[in-house]
Amino acid sequence: MTVTVLAGCGGSSRAATADTPRWSAAPGQVAVEPTATPGPARAVPVEVRIPSIGVRSRLDPLTMDSQGVLNPPQEPARAGWFSKGVHPGDTGPAVIAGHVDSRTGAAVFTRLATLRPGAAVIVTDAAGRTVTFTVELVRTYPKSGFPTNDVYGPTPNAQLRLITCGGGFDRSRGHYVDDVVVYASVTD
Repeated sequence: MTVTVLAGCGGSSRAATADTPRWSAAPGQVAVEPTATPGPARAVPVEVRIPSIGVRSRLDPLTMDSQGVLNPPQEPARAGWFSKGVHPGDTGPAVIAGHVDSRTGAAVFTRLATLRPGAAVIVTDAAGRTVTFTVELVRTYPKSGFPTNDVYGPTPNAQLRLITCGGGFDRSRGHYVDDVVVYASVTD
């Protein structure tokens, strides 16, 4: 299965407002093959916690629409997991996305860009199992320069990518100009 790259909120060709940004491929992006290595059947992830920035959120399953755009979480205060991608804890890059803000204020990933290497990200599944990831890198990219292969390419171990919008807000286009990507690896 080939999927369109998820590159952050804003920039959809369809109607999107500041409080309901779309996660979309940046111009010039290409589709990539999911890089999951089949492992034991896993329960779906249901919660993400990032203690150092005060995040504790239920995870909504996220899917893509017919145009290859990831539908964002319905609630700005909740994060979502790309349910057709890698399960957190399986080999490959699992993806969790969330809003940075809304018309009414802060959202689940408002402080994501402030994460530092060494911070813990804990994902819990429906069976109560947890996987702890350690933040290695936090980067901000212009939407036009989203690093598709770095975010979605094969990895030698279980990794996690947290994605939200960043940079300035372009009022004329109704979306942020950058994406914030957090790279984390499973803690042994």
